[in-house]
Amino acid sequence: MLFSLISLLIPAISQFYSSILKKNMDATMESVPIMVTIIVCKIKLLNHKINKDKFDTLFDLIKEEWENRKYETYILNKVTKQGNMLARAYRTTLLSFMVVFLLLPLFPLFMDVVLPLNETRQRQQMFRLKYFTNEDQYFFSIYLHSAWCSFVIVVIVVSIDSLYMLVVYHACSLFAMCGYQVVEATKGSNEDNNGISIKPFQKCIIMHYKALQFYQLIDDSSRLSYFFQVLFNMIGITATAVQAVMYLHRPEEALRIAVFLIAQQFHLLIITLPGQMLVDQSLHLATDIYYSAWYQMPKNIQKVLYMMQIRSSKPCKLTAGGLYEMNIENFGITFKTCMSYFTMLLSLKD
Repeated sequence: MLFSLISLLIPAISQFYSSILKKNMDATMESVPIMVTIIVCKIKLLNHKINKDKFDTLFDLIKEEWENRKYETYILNKVTKQGNMLARAYRTTLLSFMVVFLLLPLFPLFMDVVLPLNETRQRQQMFRLKYFTNEDQYFFSIYLHSAWCSFVIVVIVVSIDSLYMLVVYHACSLFAMCGYQVVEATKGSNEDNNGISIKPFQKCIIMHYKALQFYQLIDDSSRLSYFFQVLFNMIGITATAVQAVMYLHRPEEALRIAVFLIAQQFHLLIITLPGQMLVDQSLHLATDIYYSAWYQMPKNIQKVLYMMQIRSSKPCKLTAGGLYEMNIENFGITFKTCMSYFTMLLSLKD
């Protein structure tokens, strides 16, 4: 996979460099999105490799939780099923975009057979890259290389992102179980000779600690990766938007670029959604404690619940380098920022 990415990155860099030398802004902007996409894929792979020990720990904790839960697995099922549905929709959408993107360059060839003209329709590759050869003569060879590399890129993105979604949603399920345990412990506490048993509340504290520990591992393993992914996604979206406007006079080209642009925006949205879900679920624990029968508990247990509520009022946030919080609000701000840069680049081009 790395070899495939590098084999596509070399002609992309060559095109970028030669376009700068020729002071051709249009050609320069065309090579930026594919370079950014390749770099983002490499960041995902590199992050998974660097943080391998942390991911192994996360997987072990997930396995341990599923094996130890006998009566509360339905909560794990309920929350993780949401993550699974999101991951499945993400995979299906990106793979669909990929199929459309791969077929569009073949459309002129198809039309030459179905509705021939007096002249051959102009061929257009998926990407404008510098292959140091006659691109018309080796059209299909270059197309097959670009198609294979595009397939590798999509496989890397959907595989790593889908796995990460399920990991984050497992963290959400831990907070959901903690809230459920608090409600059940205060509602049906077993009484012994000394009054209310503290064992159910000890389980709540242990579960809360596990959820916070799990969240911290996720944040530590993704903070730097998210920073570069968001940064390069912004660059890619801005450059692709400019490129789409440049080709409005050629609908077939504009459609190909628009598909790529939508896929980039969708990718940024999807890597943001799990962070929003984690924030919501971690805050919901404080609500669960508030609506429980905490007021019927002894003072020592009330103090424990109060400490849990104070900690729960501080949401567990996934961040990009500690500077950017992964939530829907910031996704909207990021999209507006991209559009601002897009307008600026168009004005410079004019």
